[in-house]
Amino acid sequence: MSPIPWAAILTHGPTIVSAARSLLANQSSKINERHQSIEARLDQLEKASVETARLIQEMAEQQQALTLAQQDVQRRLRLAVIAGSVATVVGVGAAILALVN
Repeated sequence: MSPIPWAAILTHGPTIVSAARSLLANQSSKINERHQSIEARLDQLEKASVETARLIQEMAEQQQALTLAQQDVQRRLRLAVIAGSVATVVGVGAAILALVN
């Protein structure tokens, strides 16, 4: 086992302590940056989530408007088919009357 170089440790002790403090401060700032980065990402995710929810709500409202418009077109088409059927029956009846007379 080699002897511990106490003289070198005592001579360079303040430099080692200074380097350790610098490393600790550097690591602490990196941890703070990482936490801030995580918080920023969480904020972005939260904003994106709110925006997505708003977009889904708008899409649902548009889908509802399209459904109501489709129901209105379906009602109009039904009336047009009924009117066309009645017109066809009247036309056939008129043609039969014209042929009979």
